[in-house]
Amino acid sequence: MGVCTSKNQPVDQPEAGSAAVAPGDTSQPAADGAAEASTEKKNFRERRLSISQKEDQNKRGRRLSVYGGNADDEAQPSIVTPPMPTCGCKTVAGLEPVPGGTTAKINQDRGLAIWPFRNKQDDCVFGVYDGHGRIGQDVSEYVIQTLPGVIKDMMEKSTDIGKILEEAYVDVDTTLADHVDAQVSGTTAVTCFMRKDYMWLANAGDSRAIIVRKNKGKAGFKSVDLTEDQKPDTPAEMKRILAMGGHVTPAGANGSPARVWHNLRGLAMGRSIGDHAAATVGVIAQPEITEYQVHEDDFCVILASDGVWELLTSDQVADIVYSVSKDSMDPNKMADAIVEQSSYMWKVEEGDYRDDITVVLCLFPWTLPEMEGKGEPSAAS
Repeated sequence: MGVCTSKNQPVDQPEAGSAAVAPGDTSQPAADGAAEASTEKKNFRERRLSISQKEDQNKRGRRLSVYGGNADDEAQPSIVTPPMPTCGCKTVAGLEPVPGGTTAKINQDRGLAIWPFRNKQDDCVFGVYDGHGRIGQDVSEYVIQTLPGVIKDMMEKSTDIGKILEEAYVDVDTTLADHVDAQVSGTTAVTCFMRKDYMWLANAGDSRAIIVRKNKGKAGFKSVDLTEDQKPDTPAEMKRILAMGGHVTPAGANGSPARVWHNLRGLAMGRSIGDHAAATVGVIAQPEITEYQVHEDDFCVILASDGVWELLTSDQVADIVYSVSKDSMDPNKMADAIVEQSSYMWKVEEGDYRDDITVVLCLFPWTLPEMEGKGEPSAAS
């Protein structure tokens, strides 16, 4: 089993503490700049947490999933180990400004890659879970530790994989309350169960899964979205939210996302695991299920958090994969390149702020002759 976490360092960047410094910038903060920097941090916090209540026309809207307190500094994420040679995983923690520079945030993202699943060589499971809220990392960690086992148990009683994934999300969301205070913390959840060349996907939130496909007879790759981002203002989500008495504000021209509001808190998605206080206004854990038959021209499947999708389109990610594939077929290098370009775009668009970024990528064909009989039984813990 492989789990993506924040212990990996950003690709081709300086050591921790200097990743957000622009190349060639050797300037030092002035001796009397500490108070000014402290004020900037405070203003940054206010801008992040209350932009929908008090808009700052001079600043770009921060792309936060939920308004609320800070993450738990004691959180310790799990270790990353891609389980097979056709799989690549990469995650980096976000950045936020502090007096004198930037610091790494607690990485609330989690990724999942399990092969073989249930001791079956033809089955594997991938997932990306983007936590948000004060203890969002506890929610996403609970999901990666619990969801695979729930799926396994349900597969002992049923062969309807789509229904199993749907019920497993709801089950995990229910038991979550016994382990984590998830009233105002939650996680997105995009999960792919693959059996040979057929896949089932479950999605709750705005993480995304795509296929990268070869262009027949042409250079380059193109993308095919496998999931739809469940923003509060998409028609199906808004209809349910409004029917439950919820209130949705549209995306702002300054980059702030559409939000569903509950108790003065704005959530930037219509579905999630956790966020139990928002259930009263129509935010649900039940995922949308899609099925997909792998095409002969399909190159890989990618699951990623919105640290990628906020600033890169699906086609741009396909272009990155194509560029790497011309020199290397290493899936980890492809995942690295996606994270690196995403990090660069955050620097361009948001300066000293960057969201957590997580990518899980699997090449096709994902089973290779040398993998036969080599997999160790995977567990959820």
